[in-house]
Amino acid sequence: MTILKARTLIVIVFLPIICSAQIMFKDNFEGNLSGWELNNSTSVKIIDSQDPNQRKVLALTPNSNVSALIKNSNQWGALRVEGKMLFPKNEHNYLGFIYNYKKTTKREDFGLLYVKGNGSYIRANPWRDGNVSRLLYEEYKINLKEDQAIKIGKWHTFKMEVINETCHLYINDMKRPKITFDLFELKSGKIGFQPRVTGGGVWIDDIKVTSIKQFNYKGQNVPAIRYEPDSLITKWEAFGPLTKPNLVIEQAVNDDDVSLDINGESITWENFKTDARGALITGRITEYQGENTVAYFRTFLDAEKDKTVTLHFTTTDELALYLNGKDSGRVYRDGYISKDNDWNAWYDFWKNPQHKGRQKNIFLKKGKNQLVVRVRNGQFASGGFFVYMEK
Repeated sequence: MTILKARTLIVIVFLPIICSAQIMFKDNFEGNLSGWELNNSTSVKIIDSQDPNQRKVLALTPNSNVSALIKNSNQWGALRVEGKMLFPKNEHNYLGFIYNYKKTTKREDFGLLYVKGNGSYIRANPWRDGNVSRLLYEEYKINLKEDQAIKIGKWHTFKMEVINETCHLYINDMKRPKITFDLFELKSGKIGFQPRVTGGGVWIDDIKVTSIKQFNYKGQNVPAIRYEPDSLITKWEAFGPLTKPNLVIEQAVNDDDVSLDINGESITWENFKTDARGALITGRITEYQGENTVAYFRTFLDAEKDKTVTLHFTTTDELALYLNGKDSGRVYRDGYISKDNDWNAWYDFWKNPQHKGRQKNIFLKKGKNQLVVRVRNGQFASGGFFVYMEK
């Protein structure tokens, strides 16, 4: 008997790989600006660069708050933005990369990393209600040196990738970002560009926006910094914003279980999360352009016996302290002043003598003590503070 064995024919079909990345927007500025949303439009223009390789480009000229945002980019999710930039003259100038831009009837907030042309460096400078906050992020100042340095009059390539609250910025080298920044709180919004408030202009060209699913770079953060928020006071509640200080809040004693009242309305404290470094970003609440410039923050300090303790502050706000309903003095924003870092608030202030802030002695009674901090965000480049208590 002959046994015939059936053979199964396996057919392998090779299907084309579908790339998830999709080009959402392109502009070489040879046409018009219909795809852009302009703020202070007289300072955002298409010009002839006199360069046959670039032809027409977008020129951004400083004139207070100037910006060019890409329309509908807040609806596209995670994005990669690529293009070229040029600083035409050796003067104070920068190009700001705007991301997660959000504007409401009350305020305007956005993340921003900028490249300084004549200084050849990058800084983090989120705007909160129109107020810059670079003094809170001095550790993110990145110098561009040697073959990576910015050269006046020369075109430089850039790439920005944004996923949720994290932004990666590449300059010249498209393989490794110059900075990876994740300390701006908003997770979505429009993207765009901004020149310096005053000084010289900047040109951009060949913009391309692509949707992405993940970052191209997967290495450690740039710069790599080890923060120690658990060493700081990070458990806070907040109330505000208000147009002016309020004695009811300042004179209250351990009122966590007591309903306070302002003009017939009860005061409800809400939990306030510090950032990954342990900083209270007060600009999230207070207004700079509006009238509601005052906010209150409180924490509770436990003591096993009556004792005096030392608090360390580093701040870009001017602070008023109230301990158990009593005025305990002021902490001013000058902190540690030197030639290179006037007014900065530093994440390592409590352990680095070069970045030390202000000290304040307070008397804690045995048991629970309420510390209330009042801030007023009416000053340029303010909006946050850190607190450390000596053990």
